[in-house]
Amino acid sequence: MSEQGKLFDIRHWVPYQMWRLSQEAGYILEEDYSVKYNISGESWRFMAMLASSAPVSAKKLGELLDMDQVQVTRALNKLLDNGYVTRRTDPKDRRKVILNLSREGAEVYQAIVVMAMELEQKFLGEMPQEEQKFFRDTLTRLRANMDSIRGDSKLF
Repeated sequence: MSEQGKLFDIRHWVPYQMWRLSQEAGYILEEDYSVKYNISGESWRFMAMLASSAPVSAKKLGELLDMDQVQVTRALNKLLDNGYVTRRTDPKDRRKVILNLSREGAEVYQAIVVMAMELEQKFLGEMPQEEQKFFRDTLTRLRANMDSIRGDSKLF
């Protein structure tokens, strides 16, 4: 076998392939909404997680999205500037700010969800429903495996 044949080719590594699929889907979707709604992919992910987690703090959203404080601040400021997010002080802890989608933010969120679902249907293409279910179940198992691996600090 040649030396070239023995090299690790990242293009065949499953986590890389999954990352590329995610990136490409994000790029395609962002092309459709970024100009129309004046938000980036980072802001959209923030908005989508907020929609399914609200009311929530910015810190908690950052944890859920695995975003650092700079990314959270940038996404939040953009969404606040656009009027897509509201914030209020937590009455139980005056140091904490609670976030929600505004009415306009909820409308934009719903419009992008429609785009995302259409993209997902195109992506899954002609895959029969039972294969789609198997694929989703496999993704769930892979996520659980990764969570387990991440929790095992003695893996390597």
